[in-house]
Amino acid sequence: MPSNFAMSKSQFTDYMEEKKFYREDYPLDILGEFGLTEEMIYDLPDFVHETIERGGKSPLLPISIEQPFGVTRGYAKFSLVDTEDGIDVVFYPRFKQANLAAFGEEQKNALIEGKVIVADINDNFITQEGVEDIQRIKAFVQLDKDTNTVIYVPTPAIGKNLTAVAMEYDISGDDLLRIWDGDLITIKEATEQGGKDPVTIGVDLFTDTGVIVIPGTAAQWENTVRRTMPKYSFGNDGCWVNQDGRLSYVPEENFTKDIMDALERLASQNGVTFQEQDAQQEQVLQPQVGEVEEEQRQLVR
Repeated sequence: MPSNFAMSKSQFTDYMEEKKFYREDYPLDILGEFGLTEEMIYDLPDFVHETIERGGKSPLLPISIEQPFGVTRGYAKFSLVDTEDGIDVVFYPRFKQANLAAFGEEQKNALIEGKVIVADINDNFITQEGVEDIQRIKAFVQLDKDTNTVIYVPTPAIGKNLTAVAMEYDISGDDLLRIWDGDLITIKEATEQGGKDPVTIGVDLFTDTGVIVIPGTAAQWENTVRRTMPKYSFGNDGCWVNQDGRLSYVPEENFTKDIMDALERLASQNGVTFQEQDAQQEQVLQPQVGEVEEEQRQLVR
């Protein structure tokens, strides 16, 4: 996490367009080892690809690994990393349950609600002598409810960003403390037309920046930063289905009546004449649904 980055009015658009990877460079052979075919990957919604291309994580996807004793199935997120040998994949498997034993009851509740908290945690580090040791540090902490993992970032890294954002947007001390407590704040920013538009600021540890400024209300901030997979996402070769938070991929030849009905409704809403066999199925239509809560054992590549 860079400690010198703060999202500002001028930087927001640049950040949203910044790419570290490109779709044509995805390591499809590695993803295929985990049951994620080329069709499954490229049929993900555009907003998911935009996240992956910026170095972020995918949604929690169904994966499968062929082993001598059979096929192991589970769920995991993935992200791309650039190595000396080319682009590689890091998988983030879902744990059966989150380990929140180090936190008090109030902190646990806040984490489960999706808030970012500040807490004292044990951090492993390597001494100058090359020995692994543990130190107690203060950090921003967040729970990934999809994978049941806890992530943290030392407070100085994000604290510097928050200070920079507070100065640029003239945030009061009370509002800055609210952000430190995991809340979102919405302020009014003057426009060129002489009016005032809402701008919402908050902390999210699943991004490279940590501090996120979104033009709009708190609801728009949530929808932008924590956007979820749509219920039906139609691609070139099939459809991703989000059924009560559980993602599955259905090839076009296996479309059910429910999927075909959904495709017809969405096509009609977009003013498209529906033809079951034509290229209209290539459109990606993206309503929103909730999060995944499926218990799976850890899978490690």
